[in-house]
Amino acid sequence: MIIRNADILTPRGIMVSGFLVIQDGRITKVGSHGESRHWSTAGHEVLDASGLTVVPGFVDIHAHGGGGHDVLEGTYEAVSAMCRAHARHGTTSIFPTTMAAPFSELVDAVHAVADAVRRGTGGAEALGVHLEGPWVNPDSRGAQALEAIRPPDVRELDKLIEESGGLVRITTVAPELEGASDFIRAAVGRGVRVSLGHSLASFDEAMLAVRSGATHVTHAFNAMRGLHHRNPGMAGAMLACDELTTEAILDGFHLHPAAATILYRCKGADRLALVTDATMAAGMPEGEYELGGQRVVYKGGAVRLPDGGLAGSALTLDRAVKRAMADLGVTLAQAVAMASSVPARIAGVYDRKGSIEEGKDADLVLMDEAGEVRATIVRGAVVYRGEA
Repeated sequence: MIIRNADILTPRGIMVSGFLVIQDGRITKVGSHGESRHWSTAGHEVLDASGLTVVPGFVDIHAHGGGGHDVLEGTYEAVSAMCRAHARHGTTSIFPTTMAAPFSELVDAVHAVADAVRRGTGGAEALGVHLEGPWVNPDSRGAQALEAIRPPDVRELDKLIEESGGLVRITTVAPELEGASDFIRAAVGRGVRVSLGHSLASFDEAMLAVRSGATHVTHAFNAMRGLHHRNPGMAGAMLACDELTTEAILDGFHLHPAAATILYRCKGADRLALVTDATMAAGMPEGEYELGGQRVVYKGGAVRLPDGGLAGSALTLDRAVKRAMADLGVTLAQAVAMASSVPARIAGVYDRKGSIEEGKDADLVLMDEAGEVRATIVRGAVVYRGEA
């Protein structure tokens, strides 16, 4: 495929009216308009992207579902359906995310993700598993099921890594729990990135986790001890520690714009990732759904438990990018980076994902001037094409 007449967002800035050549699912040429006149189109599908901007495909490192399906359904069909739903909104890579559940259900879920990695999804590419539970603090559980929460267990982690075929890439753990430091060191030793979350940790407990190998924080400010000037807590560690990246759910409910601004000013565009924390309600009409077997209600833009507590979201990353520009005052390039290159680096896949560069996977989003997704391309294949 050759994409031409597009404004292309590269790591060096926007190339006006440039062209892209894709072969065997990879970007083989990023060139200027002048160069395109000397490039043969023989044997290539040509896509005219006049009036559109091509940006790197979005990478979602925290999503529980979408399109009416949940990862914990534990089937290939559920995982592939959520991947297709998110692809309609520019997501080209995704880490299907579990939550606290019985061990057998987690095994089914990681099997399903492994199937999606092996067989493909027809939408966003599943890259691995994010285990958001069950090793969290029951007193800061958010929408995690209380009866399924348990202490950190390296043997359980090892079994899930084995059952997934080595596809557990990220795990969330509350660092104040007994055995958490040993668990963190073990996870890091197995190549799993450790995120701190659903926690009432003190500042010192959080920093001990960093020294043990933790590098990330799950959904900033949510389900964690807040900032106090004499007890900075998990939030203070997240803001003050440059070794920690973090993620933000910019859906208008999880973070006040002022809190999001403080977060951005502390972490910068290179250490803050946009995530959806999406439930099966993402891409669906308002109504009743499930999250990890619990009834949730999607109404007024928010997804909530029957008691009114937030339970994930119905967010998609194209909307998160728009809100980042509106709430944080950042440029399109900065907002897109927080949805592409930053999460790709956090997840360890930046060598092939997250930016438009020669040699990388052809994961691309074509957006119009209003920021609407007009096409999504995964490894050179058009998986979504919107109406002109």
